[in-house]
Amino acid sequence: MLEAKKSAWFETIFSIYNRNLLKRRFHSLQVSGLDFLRDKNAEIPFIIYANHSSWWDGLIAFEISRKAKLDSFIMMEEKQLKNLFLFRKLGAFSVVRENPRTAVESVNYAANLLKKTDRTLWIFPQGEISPNDARPLKFYNGLSRIIGKIGEVFVISLAMRYEFLGEFKPQIFVKIGSPELFKTSSDCKSKKMTEIMKSRLTNLLDELKTDITSKNFSKFKRII
Repeated sequence: MLEAKKSAWFETIFSIYNRNLLKRRFHSLQVSGLDFLRDKNAEIPFIIYANHSSWWDGLIAFEISRKAKLDSFIMMEEKQLKNLFLFRKLGAFSVVRENPRTAVESVNYAANLLKKTDRTLWIFPQGEISPNDARPLKFYNGLSRIIGKIGEVFVISLAMRYEFLGEFKPQIFVKIGSPELFKTSSDCKSKKMTEIMKSRLTNLLDELKTDITSKNFSKFKRII
């Protein structure tokens, strides 16, 4: 697997590029629930799992991480990371989900990263880009297996949508769920846990869609 090779100076330079890129391509980025991340307990690691409907998702995750001042890492498909190798300097590491042996290696690597408790892991458990409204969501078990290897961790669902709402450029809407604290892994069954996480992200995606269609934007804050 390809390990992360984080570089503080590269993150700083890339953050300027990324923010300007998002401003050029999108009308706005609006987030609900950002305070959940800003108020992070530095003594307990975070795992953020999100839907994957666009190539832009990883760049949105990076922007939110910078805004919330998170020390973030992200799991990416190895074939993509080989093409975007500089993302390793931003905290990306690889996984080959089709290969059980190397997938286990990536799960163990992710769990070890979170032993430093002020860190955050981003993961897209669908494993591939899929339309937001496709149901049921397809989830791999890597998320639940990582949770099962950590003694104490906050787990947060995050939903993203890209919408044209009367502007020339699309708008990005992000809804962040409430953190859930997992204190023990003794009774963590990966398949059961995967179904629970899948259900929670499905509900959050549906809530976000309802917010947009009903124009209920009172809890959203524009960060770009």
